[in-house]
Amino acid sequence: MVKLPNQWSQVTLEQFIEYSKIDKEQGAYHFNSEAISILADVPIEDVEDLDVDEMMAIVQDAKWCLSEPSKRYKHEILGMKFKPFNKLTLYEYIDLDYFFQDNYLSNLDKVCAICYRQTRINEWNEEVLEPYDYDCNIRAEKFLDLPITEVYGIISEFIKYRDTFIKNYENLFSGDLDDELTEEEEKDLTPEEIKEIKKQQSAVKWSWEQTIHALTNGDITKSRAVGNLPLIYVFNVLSMKKELDI
Repeated sequence: MVKLPNQWSQVTLEQFIEYSKIDKEQGAYHFNSEAISILADVPIEDVEDLDVDEMMAIVQDAKWCLSEPSKRYKHEILGMKFKPFNKLTLYEYIDLDYFFQDNYLSNLDKVCAICYRQTRINEWNEEVLEPYDYDCNIRAEKFLDLPITEVYGIISEFIKYRDTFIKNYENLFSGDLDDELTEEEEKDLTPEEIKEIKKQQSAVKWSWEQTIHALTNGDITKSRAVGNLPLIYVFNVLSMKKELDI
């Protein structure tokens, strides 16, 4: 007998990631079959053996999964604590930004691996977070069995932080030039204009690398030291350099 959870709190992060990857364009039957298989943790063959009435009854009972999980998250899980976004280093922000741009749903385990840290008490009896010198892809596995409701809220929290951050430093961010020019668009431009647009597109593509290159004056051996600096400090320095033209 196929039995689904009753709510998102009974669904693991791993199940949620698989659920988010279902191709909705392949139709309702495909989506429902895959969703039932993932959420009930049964082979897809068992679902396909159900008759239409059985499947429809299960789908009706599982309408809760068509809405989002609660936008909350725990500040302490698995003995680790959440690192506030306003304390991120440059490298931490770059990696989070990459995972969100790529697909924040399918990358949520890796996002958690960056956001949650082990802690210790230092010689001054102060709690300090571990540095970001581990492989987040490996640590991500620790979070897969957690209920999705314990971490899902990180998504909206980071998006809100990133929007505010970009707005505060909008003079340092290039416009959105990710889309390639179409043939029709190129017909209306001169060769010089096309060259300039493609140059700007390349600058956007390598924007983080350019930022680090500028801060290290081209000395890549200093990249790690710069990457481990607080994000806000780095962008305050960049703002100063741009305003003073230095």
